[in-house]
Amino acid sequence: MKNLFLPLIIINTLYAETSYFEDVIESTNEYRKSMHQTLMGTAENIDNFFDASEYKLKGYNNTYGLIQLSAFYNQSNGVHFDQKVSIKLKLPKLKRKFNLLFESDEIRENIDFTENHTKNNNDNFNLSLLHEKYLRNNIDTKTKIGVKLGSTLNPFIKAEIRKLLKDSKGVNYTFSQAIKQSLKDKLESTSYIRLDKALNDLYSIHNYNEYYWKSTKSKDSEFYSSIYLNQKLSSKDHISYTFGTNINNIDSNLKVKRYSATLKYRHWLRKWIYIDTIPENYYSEDQDFKPKYSVKINLGMYISKNAYR
Repeated sequence: MKNLFLPLIIINTLYAETSYFEDVIESTNEYRKSMHQTLMGTAENIDNFFDASEYKLKGYNNTYGLIQLSAFYNQSNGVHFDQKVSIKLKLPKLKRKFNLLFESDEIRENIDFTENHTKNNNDNFNLSLLHEKYLRNNIDTKTKIGVKLGSTLNPFIKAEIRKLLKDSKGVNYTFSQAIKQSLKDKLESTSYIRLDKALNDLYSIHNYNEYYWKSTKSKDSEFYSSIYLNQKLSSKDHISYTFGTNINNIDSNLKVKRYSATLKYRHWLRKWIYIDTIPENYYSEDQDFKPKYSVKINLGMYISKNAYR
């Protein structure tokens, strides 16, 4: 059923300025409001479970949900479909530092290749409690404790620390180290350095370098490096141009396994709904570095205070 309706939904969004689209937005306003109020009510009930005091706090309206439907077309594998769900419940009674998350199983974006989507859905989800703390000198930490929900339960804990440095030439340097320990995947480590430079009000240039290591595969270190240019076309339209390389030492000594050139165009139909068009040209060792192309289309919808009147 999803295979039938997802393309139709995406095609309909292309006519966002038509009266039909406006009618759909208007007729579903109360439904979106009801969904967000349900999320806020759930957040308040959970907050009251930890702190039964009678005083009222603001902040529950910052609770939100995100549903993203995706269609993938790859030159080698045809068309496939997927979805991601993320729900973030704000818990202000817990000193505004804790959030309850329910989200699709995370996949590192730089290895989420279109050619790997050979099935039509991702049915694994994570339920976790997130603690965020901002320290002095542009340092912040995140700690997430939860369980991966699937055919078997996989408890995990993940901790990350980030440091931001700014120089006199307007370049921002972000250093990050994350450690994740889980029952199934054991120890995982992700380190990255990102450089950000705003060229003017419309353009910014970035360089991202990541190293990933997994204890269960001692000879499976992965490196990813990319340079990308962000362009702001308007308040509703943005483009990102990316050139990236993926390196690992599987069956080789740190050999480049994939090159890619990607363009990501995002158009905000409303403050709470967007559509992405992401064409990519890539060269993969698995296919003898022959040029291949793919296209990914996302339709994302936020269930938030901005999604209704």
